[in-house]
Amino acid sequence: MPSISAALRDLLGATDLTVEDALTRHVADDYRQSTDGTWIDRAAFAAQLTQLRGFVEHIDIEVKGELTQGASYAERHVITVTGRDGSTGSQEVYLFGEIAADGRFAWLEELTRALPTA
Repeated sequence: MPSISAALRDLLGATDLTVEDALTRHVADDYRQSTDGTWIDRAAFAAQLTQLRGFVEHIDIEVKGELTQGASYAERHVITVTGRDGSTGSQEVYLFGEIAADGRFAWLEELTRALPTA
């Protein structure tokens, strides 16, 4: 079963994988994603990841719930990002998506909310 937490660890935190290798491992070639109502394609997602990797020092993902039924996928997690400058930020993410026939994510639609810092 595909997992967002595994994908995020590879996409943002695995320094031994290129962005393209991590994408190939976890998302379909025609992948698309919506975050808070804005849709992007795989190429735009790759560009975002490349930029984020320059900022991120460490990520922590706490999965609150995860469900698959057939090709449908739903998950809720809290992600905490520590930047290279020592700053931290957390978001709660609710997402729904579809798993492609090859087991990678075909698309994801996310709603996010920033969490207060401690």
